[in-house]
Amino acid sequence: MALEEHKEYFTGEYQTGGLAVAVCNAGMYSEELSDMPHEKREDLALFYGIRVPSEKNSAGIAAIHNSQMKRWGISEEQLKKDAWANMRNEFPAVFQHIEDVIYGSQKGISLEPGELDREVTDESLFVLSNREKVQGASYMFDETVMEKIAEKLDSSLVILPSSIHETIIMKETEDMDVDFIRETVMGANETVIEPEIRLSDEIYRYDRDAHTLSLIEPPQPEEEIGAALNEGMCQCMVQ
Repeated sequence: MALEEHKEYFTGEYQTGGLAVAVCNAGMYSEELSDMPHEKREDLALFYGIRVPSEKNSAGIAAIHNSQMKRWGISEEQLKKDAWANMRNEFPAVFQHIEDVIYGSQKGISLEPGELDREVTDESLFVLSNREKVQGASYMFDETVMEKIAEKLDSSLVILPSSIHETIIMKETEDMDVDFIRETVMGANETVIEPEIRLSDEIYRYDRDAHTLSLIEPPQPEEEIGAALNEGMCQCMVQ
């Protein structure tokens, strides 16, 4: 969220350079969001801001408030359009195997049509972020990116909003233990994720056929997937 020390990043004229889309927990920041252009999505909210050095602000963004919108004289729809365009151009999405993230590899998975570079199992975990690993979780709301990932994995997707900077993605399987996965996310949030970058305890589903993203209800259990998720996610979070 915007802080007093980041006022120098805002000018009297509207400029698209540095604009970005960010995501936060809607309930946790309900008061701040009331004074900001935003779009609520389930228990999360998309908002817009100017990228700032992460060493100055762990969130990596200074949020745009209604006062800036009024000064600039632009609509929320225009801000949203420009922020997404600049995000895709300056801070493009990066999709990776979780093992590559854990070991510090910069290698990403191409989202263009074609085979994956390695075998994918029901237990395989992936990370969606951007090149800078800053405010990359907002890409879970990019319809084009999510559609390409679903096609690449040939499946609907289960999305774990692990932090504001990244999300963990896995293939949806018929007998996934969603309760266990949710408990794993909650446990990671309590023990690994810093409070200021924490996103959600909930789990999302991207429907490959309907092209929709929503919170999911727990179906039947499958212990093996939950165990693999627990190990992989916790390793990723400590990076």
